[in-house]
Amino acid sequence: MARQGWSLTETEIRRIVYLLSETDLAAAAIAERMGCSKSAIISVNRRFQIRDYGCHRSTWNVRTAIHQEDGCPNLTEAHAT
Repeated sequence: MARQGWSLTETEIRRIVYLLSETDLAAAAIAERMGCSKSAIISVNRRFQIRDYGCHRSTWNVRTAIHQEDGCPNLTEAHAT
């Protein structure tokens, strides 16, 4: 069951970012796995710009994260489905 009114921890956000960038799981499946709402997953995706759905719900382009020395992700675009 999704938690309402709770903030995601940094660990949960990192896990969501990993699942968005490294798996083919749909946002709804990630939400179910993480115990949060689908809109929370979409918000994380928007914040970190991981997947570009391009007006489609079932296909997307994934941007690969390349971490810089300061630990901040430098997102560059790569094509994946």
